[in-house]
Amino acid sequence: MYKIFNIIMVSFLTILFSNYEYSLEDYNTTSPTYGQDVWNPEYSDNITLHYFSSQGWSGWTATFGQLSDFQEELREEDGYENIVIIAVGQSNISSFNTNFCSNSDCPLVMDQYPMLPIRAQFSPYGLHKQVVILDYDGTFLGSYTLNSGLNWSAKNYITNIIEENYQQSVAGDINGDQVVNIQDIILIINMILAGSDDSIGDINSDGTVNILDVVQMVNIILG
Repeated sequence: MYKIFNIIMVSFLTILFSNYEYSLEDYNTTSPTYGQDVWNPEYSDNITLHYFSSQGWSGWTATFGQLSDFQEELREEDGYENIVIIAVGQSNISSFNTNFCSNSDCPLVMDQYPMLPIRAQFSPYGLHKQVVILDYDGTFLGSYTLNSGLNWSAKNYITNIIEENYQQSVAGDINGDQVVNIQDIILIINMILAGSDDSIGDINSDGTVNILDVVQMVNIILG
């Protein structure tokens, strides 16, 4: 009976988060995506960590900075390039200012008060000081409450989840199935015909999606 309950709960959470999406402006002036819409489509090919907190909390700046350093560590030292940590604040915090993001490069979005739709969509997760981890397709992977900031226990928990679920990117894998084949060639040809400059199709990294990328993809398949 307990096993059946667990299966039902996992299925429920998968449905809940697999449809998750939002598009809100990045408010962190030191973030590379400042002023842009976060999540769609920029981070759809990443494992995302969503840090929920209030800018009025005295530990916000310190924890946000720790998360920023942790993101850099995951990317630079551990090789997990497709990891993004997104902080979620609240639009009704009148004391919010850029000082809260002074030591972090992570994007920050503001959950709109009074409905707080992001928190509602993450319910029962997304509580104060909580990090919620989602897979590439929005599937719930785990959560951790940072009562003492980003300590060793929290980092170990998060790293283990990433290690178990991380997928190395494959050059030429347009459809994300971890295999480069004729389906990817069809997709890139469609991109060329549509005049798209999506970086995922720029296989040879020359800044343009064209026939040279198709040739490069064929070489990958043959070689």
